[in-house]
Amino acid sequence: MQNHMVKRMVCAFMIVCMSIAGYAQKNNISSLKTQIANHASDTAGVELLRKLSRQIQPTKPDSALIYAQQGLDLARKLSYSKGEADCMDRLGVVLWKNGKYDRALAFLLGSLKLREIIKDRLGVLMSLNDIGIVYSDQLDNVEALRYHFKAKAAAEALHDNRRLSIVLANIGNCYIKLNKIDSALSFEMQAYTIQHALNDLSTLSNTLSILGDINYKMGHNALALDYYRLSVTYAIKNNDQSGLADTYNSTAQLYKQTGVTDSSIYYAEHALNAAKAAMYPEGIYHASSLLTDIYRGKNEHLELAYLKTALTAKDSMFNAEKIKQVQTLSFNEAARQVEIAEEKHHEEEARIINLQMIGIVIFIPFFFLVLLLLSKSHTHPKVIEFMGVISLLLVFEFITLFIHPFVQRISNHLPVLELVILVVLAAILVPMHHKLTHWMREKLVHEVRHRPKKTIAEIEKKE
Repeated sequence: MQNHMVKRMVCAFMIVCMSIAGYAQKNNISSLKTQIANHASDTAGVELLRKLSRQIQPTKPDSALIYAQQGLDLARKLSYSKGEADCMDRLGVVLWKNGKYDRALAFLLGSLKLREIIKDRLGVLMSLNDIGIVYSDQLDNVEALRYHFKAKAAAEALHDNRRLSIVLANIGNCYIKLNKIDSALSFEMQAYTIQHALNDLSTLSNTLSILGDINYKMGHNALALDYYRLSVTYAIKNNDQSGLADTYNSTAQLYKQTGVTDSSIYYAEHALNAAKAAMYPEGIYHASSLLTDIYRGKNEHLELAYLKTALTAKDSMFNAEKIKQVQTLSFNEAARQVEIAEEKHHEEEARIINLQMIGIVIFIPFFFLVLLLLSKSHTHPKVIEFMGVISLLLVFEFITLFIHPFVQRISNHLPVLELVILVVLAAILVPMHHKLTHWMREKLVHEVRHRPKKTIAEIEKKE
């Protein structure tokens, strides 16, 4: 009787909260549509369409997809790269929520590539995190962690604690799926600490739900239920239907494992309704699978109905064609990352070479200056002659070093053509080298050798 009263109170609370959230959302949507009409052909319109897509996603995912596509089209029309990348990411998120993982990954990887080109560091962070989520939902949590840790490093570099907390929560969720409970708890508590300090109610729902899952895995059922209830409260306030579906599914699973079948059915049905409202295939699949297990051997009609729902949802997410497409996209992205790494390596090598060339350019005039100063002093003529030869060698070898890349480019790396060009250059430079060597010997060394000597009497007279 007491359990029934609790359920009724929860339902009443949900209805009130959802009504308030719905009213506020309706006003926000009307305001955004008015602003979009006033910015139908400028970059502000792109951002407004993206915001509208995000606003209506929990309840109208189809419309969210349309508005995000309109934003992408407008951004491309205006050649607005940042808006294009943002709308591609938005499309990826909507498609991910709808279980279209192959298409979602294509948009998210495209967004990441564009954001890297325009050096949008915050955008790169968001893309990395979203790509990690898609891989996690595809059950490839090792690959998901690779992207999430990159996102974590990006968030730390930007000192963006809010997004850092989101990434930490996602890392914790991956570790749960890998059954590494201690790691999961560590990262999830870091996320909760940051979110609680920031009073970030929009992200707490997900973190609390994952903390519930961790405590359920650890056998702390009462504590897990407390986390789930808190998560539901925040999810309702945020009108987060997919988040509600996940938490209700977790609660239903806990009650099923503990033998409280009525409560398990109650929360699984709520999870299914929330997932259907959000057009969230993963939530639909988990809820209907759980209900199929509960009714197996007890109610054949309901068992078959829920089984059919589960299979339809599973096929929309994991059919062979989509899996193949995801694998292809993953391979192409891995190849792109290798190319980026090689490009960075070549850039670093070029930077080192350029620095060395600059050093040589500075050193040669300095060497000449030292040579001129020595020629005015009492330095032995042989030393001056030797240094003069060295300085000319430095000049001519530097010229050869400097023009060699251009020779390779002109000859297209053909050895015969390259040899011909180098011989012609040598025919020009070698005579010049001999003439300059002769001139320097005559000019500097002759000056040193014929400098007038001062007698002792002259020195004494000067003193």
